Formats: sequence, C-alpha cells, structure tokens
Amino acid sequence: MYNKVLTGILVVLLIAIIGALGYLGYGYFSKYKNEKDAEKFLKDEFDSIVVPVDEGETNEPEPGDAGEGENGTVEGNVTNPDAYTVPNATNSGYYKGFRVIGKLEMPTINKQFPILDESTNAKAIEISILKIYGPNLNTVGNVVIAGHNYNNGTFFSRNKNLQVGDKLYITDMTGTRKEYTIFNKYYTPESDNSYINRTTDDKVEVTLYTCDATGDNRLIICARADE
Repeated sequence: MYNKVLTGILVVLLIAIIGALGYLGYGYFSKYKNEKDAEKFLKDEFDSIVVPVDEGETNEPEPGDAGEGENGTVEGNVTNPDAYTVPNATNSGYYKGFRVIGKLEMPTINKQFPILDESTNAKAIEISILKIYGPNLNTVGNVVIAGHNYNNGTFFSRNKNLQVGDKLYITDMTGTRKEYTIFNKYYTPESDNSYINRTTDDKVEVTLYTCDATGDNRLIICARADE
C-alpha cells in the first residue's frame, strides 16, 4: 500500500515538473519567436516602407498617403535629397497589426527592433519595443522607448550590457537615420519617473526603459543624437 501511494505521488510530481518545464519552454519559445519575427520584418519589409527621394526632386505625398502625419501634416523634409517619404502602402506601415514608427539598432549587443506606437495598443510591447512618451522620433526632446526584460537574452534583456559611449541608431518613417551616443546609464526604483520629463536643452535624445533582472528596479539608458 505504501509503495502504491509513493508511486502515485512520484507520478503526480513528475507530471507537474513536465508541465512546468513545458510551460516555461513554450514561454521562452514564443518570446524568441517574437524577436525573430521582428528581425525578419526589418529585413524583409521595413526598408521597403520608405523610398529615396532623388536629388533636387520634391516627392510630397498627397493627403491620405501613408506619409501623412497627424492632423494632415506631412512627415519629413521632402526637399532634402537625403530624406525619404512613405509611399501609399497598405500593410507595410504595420507589423502584426501594430503601427510601426521607426527602427532601433543597438550594434553593441547585436539587436534591432521595429519601434511600435503605443497609441495603437499598449499590448504592442508583447510584440516588439514601444514608444511610450515624447515627440516624434529624431526630433528635439526626449523620446522614451520601453521593452521587456525577459532575462533570456531577448528584447531588452541585454540592455544591461550597453555602456556609456556606445552607439545607437534610430531610423524614423521619413527614412532619416540618426546616430546616438549613450551618455548615462543607471538603475532606479519603479516609482521614479524623472527620466520621462527630464530636460534635454533642445537636444535630440532617447531614453531606453526596461526592468532589471529582479523586476524591482528599472534600467534607464539615455542617449543623445550626435551633432
């Protein structure tokens, strides 16, 4: 009788362990797949969203085109030969149903992601990284970009390896690609929101925001566009 009870307990424990491992494995796989899907989107589709404007040309999109910003304003300087405009695309400006507003590259840690717009849906952060505060990308002010730290190397999990002096690159939907240099890195309690409204002295800056390994604090990385 005792052996049967012990065997039953061991079977239940084994099933529980297998179930837990399966759940953890599925969670890791889904996050890994999300990151790989994001990389594939950048490789296969992002660059086709914007098309170069030939030198000396003005390629101003008509009202209603994908290059039109909020309140009917056109994003980007279309008279700049280095500028880009967004063609009248259908799915190219969206990734898995969420609006794409740019691309972040972090070569030091070999990561790049489409930047999604929080106003589309806050759940977009489950799919990629997310702009949660600030002006348009690559413009004066402080843009805050959030990403999950899953402690498994995906998304912002490796941000802890970024250092002051490292370079970041942000491409906005006008095709402008700016180089940024990290000038500050620190951990702060979740209750501290000072990084959001910090003064930039009319500089173009970006703040990367994620949790630390414990989830109790936040890792803040500040970078400034190079002149």
